[in-house]
Amino acid sequence: MKKVFRVSIVFLLCVIPALNNLPAAEINGQGIIFTNCHIIDCTGAPLSENMTLQIAGGKIIAIQKGLLAEQPDPAKFRVIDLRGAYVLPGLWNMHVHLSDLLPDVNKMLGEEHVLPAAIRAGRNAMDALKMGFTGLRVVGERDYIDVAWRDAFNKGVFVGPRIFAAGMVVTPTQGHPWEAVWPVEIFADGPQEIRKAMRQNIVHGVDFVKIFARYLDRDELEAAITTAHNYGLHVTADADGDNAQRAVVAGVDCIEHGTNISDETINLMAKKGTFLCPTVVCNVSEKFITERDERLKKLGFAADENTVNGRLLVTSADMRSQKTADRHREIIVKAASAGVKIISGSDSNPLDEYGILEIEQLHLSGLSPMQTLLAATRNCAEMCGVLDELGTIEVGKIADLVVLSENPLENISNLRKLKMVIKDGKPVNLSREEGETSFWDLYFKEVQ
Repeated sequence: MKKVFRVSIVFLLCVIPALNNLPAAEINGQGIIFTNCHIIDCTGAPLSENMTLQIAGGKIIAIQKGLLAEQPDPAKFRVIDLRGAYVLPGLWNMHVHLSDLLPDVNKMLGEEHVLPAAIRAGRNAMDALKMGFTGLRVVGERDYIDVAWRDAFNKGVFVGPRIFAAGMVVTPTQGHPWEAVWPVEIFADGPQEIRKAMRQNIVHGVDFVKIFARYLDRDELEAAITTAHNYGLHVTADADGDNAQRAVVAGVDCIEHGTNISDETINLMAKKGTFLCPTVVCNVSEKFITERDERLKKLGFAADENTVNGRLLVTSADMRSQKTADRHREIIVKAASAGVKIISGSDSNPLDEYGILEIEQLHLSGLSPMQTLLAATRNCAEMCGVLDELGTIEVGKIADLVVLSENPLENISNLRKLKMVIKDGKPVNLSREEGETSFWDLYFKEVQ
């Protein structure tokens, strides 16, 4: 049955007309020179002021201090005066479920065919790119929709973000009690069945493997991790408390959520190089939600009523007690201080708004602006094994970039003041198509 689903998805991706139109000059291979800009390269170095950045063949080929000294051949390069704007690496969202809905107000997840889910997943991903997210790490998706969209974006069927796909989540039969109606899991018990489930994912072409570690026994954990590592894939585990420590001891590469993990676990993660994706935005209290919304209103990011109501609806559906929310913030700061590499992942949809909310929450949790930006860029590329190509602004790296009108080191919410998104050295069309219905209206309003 899954083969039929995948054929249907591939057919769908090939017949829908592309929504993103690049400037003709970019299609013809013309490079770009950004001048009169400031660069936050996300290597951890300070802001570089008054810079010129040169892009050709989809890569960064030169970074120079000062304004552009000499006009290049206009047939080869387009010069863009950024007038003091800020250039950063493209943003990442490292805990993504492309087709998931929480709350599922119209109870679609247990009833719909794979094709509507695939359409929603693709729209969600492309919206994220328009908000500056050039990289997505999908930590569980039904019917390998994430693999299909990854391949479609890589082939240029559509212009979308880079996807690192986990396919189905490997879990014991107790499963995930909150996802009973969402067909995203492969159930397996015992080391041999766990290995078989891991190989099922690997055969479908996943980039890494996600496990639900809470109820896995030690021998099952070791079977999952060894199998993935033998194929050169990393393993990330949905885990908290004591089971997070068991997963880290067993050799998992990343912990998702990590609520209630101990200081001992944090120190062990730092020692072993285990990443933490804390998904703060779905671990906040009523007080923190109120403070967040008041802050965004003061900053001028509450003009769109759909977005204001939507983010309140989604966050309230996954709200935590004040004690849990306070503890989660404490864990994030302790982990960062201990040397654990934090990565930004929202868990919630839509990815464009919630990806930014997650980055903001990391800062509000106590990370410095620079630590926060590294969690949304460099650390993500390192976790996905592509730091040699992506995640920072350095000569020789792929030109996935965002351009902001104001400095996010002064206010992290300046990430919302987006001027341009560059992927593979080409500008992304940020405009919305006339007649395009918002994601909020499509999936978070009750059908009458």
